Amino acid sequence: MSYYVLLFRKEVQEQEADLEFLAHEKSILPFTKEQFKNLKKRMLRRNYQIETESEKHIQFSFRGHLSDIRVSLQSNLLSFQSDYFSKDSIFEIIRTCSEFTDTGEFAKLDLEVGHWG
Repeated sequence: MSYYVLLFRKEVQEQEADLEFLAHEKSILPFTKEQFKNLKKRMLRRNYQIETESEKHIQFSFRGHLSDIRVSLQSNLLSFQSDYFSKDSIFEIIRTCSEFTDTGEFAKLDLEVGHWG
């Protein structure tokens, strides 16, 4: 069992009442260039390390490979995944997502419970 959380621009939450939009990922409102750049910086400050990077996609790991958390920053979403459902990993994901949504600029979609959180 894995734990999976997604972050989007807040406008996505405002426009999408149900989860049907996930089937059409290309139509999801993208991050601005500034948002993308700032999310990357914030991930690095939180001890996430870049594994691979291109112009529109960055793969991170948490504390190298000492954790099972994998993060993917794409042009229109930031996804967090923990494959082993460990308490420490879930806590780290929740803490990071909460920190990113505190400003009201982003919205969190918790796929474990199936709704915006």
